Amino acid sequence: MLYVTTRNKYDTYTAFKANQSDRGPDGGLYLPFRFPELTREEIQELPQLSFCQRVANILNLFFGTQLTAWDVELYAGKNPVKMVPMGRRVLVAEMWRNYDQDFARFMGRLSARICEDASPDHKITSWVGIAIRIAMLFGIFADLPAAQMPMDIVLATDDFSAPMAVWYARDMGLPIGNIICSHDNPCVWNLIHQGEVRVDDIVPENLERLIAATLGVEENVRFCETREQGRIYATRTGMLEPLRKGMYATVCSQDRINATIPSVYRMASYVMGPQTALAYSGLQDYRARTGETRQALLLADKSPVADVKMVADCMEMSEYRLREIIGE
Repeated sequence: MLYVTTRNKYDTYTAFKANQSDRGPDGGLYLPFRFPELTREEIQELPQLSFCQRVANILNLFFGTQLTAWDVELYAGKNPVKMVPMGRRVLVAEMWRNYDQDFARFMGRLSARICEDASPDHKITSWVGIAIRIAMLFGIFADLPAAQMPMDIVLATDDFSAPMAVWYARDMGLPIGNIICSHDNPCVWNLIHQGEVRVDDIVPENLERLIAATLGVEENVRFCETREQGRIYATRTGMLEPLRKGMYATVCSQDRINATIPSVYRMASYVMGPQTALAYSGLQDYRARTGETRQALLLADKSPVADVKMVADCMEMSEYRLREIIGE
């Protein structure tokens, strides 16, 4: 598979080059020249494979590697995602159910295998991380009942790589509805809902992927140049609709997160970490504003144990008692 960047769709690079760094010589982020598209029949056949084989097959499409189910299972276990129904047409995909109890660490170890880099300080690059997330989504969706399709995807993110993984997976054929992403800063909300990125906004890494995917490479170059010059970026007439199509952004405060964690536990007996609570709060805002009731899949990267003190304080209980409830 050949790669281009978000700032130049003509110059191509090898997968090896795209695996070595986040950005190409032109400063753009690497992405495939053309994403593979799976037919409906190919997607319907995925449940016949093991979870780890599904992940390996998708990654092999991107990198030309010969990963096997065993390679993925080595780092993730046979069933690295646990699906938890929460009521109100919400499922939580606990993507941290691997040997490391941390999706980020699993990505790092699998990335090292893909890149054939045994160095202890191996750095996962932007595109490799996104590709692993795409592969995990194909693994997850093959286990969902067909009656629940399509599904909205809900997540919290800092660098915008996770929403773009969902975006690309939808383009590849997964039956995904809207992508609802929650942040604790207003940059993405300003872009999607107002069509601008302000000078004082903290711009998430990988946001330019969204602009390149929806508005084109040339517009992304204008976005990048405007930001580099320290000016406000504003979309041109007619560009807001493509940006909003299938993407919704929310902003939630820390106080809202703190209130959501005990509220969800009282309602559904489910313990959320702060990032998962941020995503869930965004889903509630989205549903309240749009009236949408489609089944939603919430992606959780981190166990509540990773923020055990903060979660215990929100729930007004001891850390020991919280660990008992979580089963850790």
